[in-house]
Amino acid sequence: MAALIQQVVNGLASGGIYALIAIGWTTVFGIVGIINWTHGEVYMMGAYAGFFLTACVGLSLIPALLLSMLLGAVAAVLLDQFGYVPLRKKGTLKQSGFITALGLSILVRYSANAVFRADPRVYPQLMTYQLLHIATIEGTDITVSAVHLKILAATLFIMAVLQLFFKKTLVGKAMMAASQDLHTLSLMGADAEGLIKVTFAVSGALGAAAGFFMGMLYTIFPTMGALAGLKGWACAILGGIGSIAGSVAGGLLIGVAENLTSGFLSPGYKDIVSFAIMILVLLIRPTGFMGYRFEEKV
Repeated sequence: MAALIQQVVNGLASGGIYALIAIGWTTVFGIVGIINWTHGEVYMMGAYAGFFLTACVGLSLIPALLLSMLLGAVAAVLLDQFGYVPLRKKGTLKQSGFITALGLSILVRYSANAVFRADPRVYPQLMTYQLLHIATIEGTDITVSAVHLKILAATLFIMAVLQLFFKKTLVGKAMMAASQDLHTLSLMGADAEGLIKVTFAVSGALGAAAGFFMGMLYTIFPTMGALAGLKGWACAILGGIGSIAGSVAGGLLIGVAENLTSGFLSPGYKDIVSFAIMILVLLIRPTGFMGYRFEEKV
């Protein structure tokens, strides 16, 4: 029982990171209507931005995190400008968006591999490593890493700020309306292109934050975004596309499931779990746990 609780607590930190990636996925898909495969590469760029800002420039944790998020937002907007804007102008985004996103993702990934090389890099120590005692069960102490706990708290704080942005600001409310019908919103006078740019910026900032936090826990490398992006998509599908709360729940669930699999079976099976859960959910409930089912009206 003690080992089970410890694996669950440790899995929540990874789950919070997956949730950030999933929210970035679902915001772009909900508003723009494309599967943005470059999101995983923005996650990777955020991880490298954090590494260079902390290891080379010498910034502390919070300034490095905020600057990494800003750089991630800029990178996502630039990818939209050069990759998707030409398709939107020609009216071919739905037909060509998927393959364009996939091509951009591969281009950025292997360009980064050529620039940074394949050697894994390690963040400098940004927090004092400390084990916190949280309970004693059956004579066994349950401890959790302070780093994991702080990363979980930071991800939850970012999600709370994002939720306030969507509910309390005019731009956030416009983005929520755009996720229902962007074309109708533009006919009512809203700046559709401006909203799309903000959407990509928000998505990029979330992806970069996820990459930064993951770099604090594990080594980083240029192709790290490929698998992480797929896992984020699995979390978004599990929770329900279009639901921020669903993405959070999906991310936390998959993070815990991976840790339990790694701890009680084998680390080699860890990456299978998220996709197995995704397939199971698609078979039983295609809209996900908290997804919306919209009726087509004629």
